[in-house]
Amino acid sequence: MFPDSFLMLSAIAFLIGLLNSSALGERLCRPGFELEPRILDISLALVPIMAARLGVGSGMSVVLTGFSSLMSFHLAHWLVPKYSLQRYVPALVTLGFLSPLTLALVGGLWWLLRRQGIPYSVLIVTIGFVSLPILWFLHHRDLYVLFALAWLILILYNEIPHLRWERVSPTSAEHLTTEMESLPRKVVVMRRCMSISLILLQASFFFFNRYVYRGFGLQQELFRVGNRDLPFIALTFDDGPDPLYTPRILDILKEKEVSATFFLLGKHAEQYPHIVRRIAEEGHDIGNHTYSHRNLYGLDEPSTWNEIARADTAISDIIDTKIYLFRPPRGMYTQSTVKFAHELQYTTVLWSISSRDWAEISSGNVERNILRNTKGGDILLFHDSGSIIGTSGGYRYNTVNALPIIIDGLRAKGFHFVTVNQLMIIAGLTEGDDELLPDILDNPPFTRE
Repeated sequence: MFPDSFLMLSAIAFLIGLLNSSALGERLCRPGFELEPRILDISLALVPIMAARLGVGSGMSVVLTGFSSLMSFHLAHWLVPKYSLQRYVPALVTLGFLSPLTLALVGGLWWLLRRQGIPYSVLIVTIGFVSLPILWFLHHRDLYVLFALAWLILILYNEIPHLRWERVSPTSAEHLTTEMESLPRKVVVMRRCMSISLILLQASFFFFNRYVYRGFGLQQELFRVGNRDLPFIALTFDDGPDPLYTPRILDILKEKEVSATFFLLGKHAEQYPHIVRRIAEEGHDIGNHTYSHRNLYGLDEPSTWNEIARADTAISDIIDTKIYLFRPPRGMYTQSTVKFAHELQYTTVLWSISSRDWAEISSGNVERNILRNTKGGDILLFHDSGSIIGTSGGYRYNTVNALPIIIDGLRAKGFHFVTVNQLMIIAGLTEGDDELLPDILDNPPFTRE
């Protein structure tokens, strides 16, 4: 456990949130202590989010920490809230870190509607819905929209049983007394269904994680790992090229004299052809990662073919040569995917170790994920673009910062860096022939070291 890990930050945020003015911190706000409940709650939400921003730096760390704090503040649901919006304080503080302008806009809307006498529950539901398009319009980051969507679901979960459409005075505290009323049976059933849905969602996440990182069956049609008995490994980068991060990664690889493999999106290649040419000129492998990063699992066959073939044309035209490696987005594929890739002369390549940088974890966690788990023959997955759902806009500085330490650390352990094509050649040469292993170990092929 490290102080920059999401798990520790989330746990700290949850525990600190329990001190809110309607839970363990209630005694601090009683007469005689003279501590304003709003000041206490804002401080409790602010501290862990600031720690996440300073310790990790990514938007994902802020979102997860804020959401953990939000969960602990919802223990106030068991008691009468001290003031309206109390349970949403962590969400508003998080929103202030992610997008101050959005917070200002929804704050202005809140003040305006409140003056019109709109009931509290109707008002907060409206604010939840409005925050979604505002965040997308201002930032075009799926992470921010996912945060707003989670907040909206929580709002609906809390407020639907208490919706009152009659106009009330701006100072009315009707919503505070209705919190203690017994909920109708249909609401209880609805909440139970939501809880079951969350459990099923979590189970599907673990299934998806097993599918992506390990797969099922023999998978003879895929290349996921090289020869385990040899110290050759391959660095791979998905979703690029990106004008901000890819050149920085190329600079590091050039300085460290390391060859890597870049799985590019066709539409990004068309946008930044000069970066694609640089990748090829500096001796790195280039692979096809589809044209627009559509999920190929469940996609119809004509669209699947178009995603692969269109990217093939876009990338090959830029570097004026055929490419032979293909990686499906998120590692999800069908038999049609593998079949079409084969028809276009591709080898379908996945990975054996993920840096998990897609989650925007800290550079320290990226380093530890790789340095602790890498073995001979591994294909290591990184990202030089992309985001949680979309194809760009993610935070990849932690990947850039971790890369030099990872390269030096793996070299110190005796590993040699090769491209995926080279890893495949080595695996093919040594498969079932142990006599070649000493020669290859004594004279490592392909490496720049």
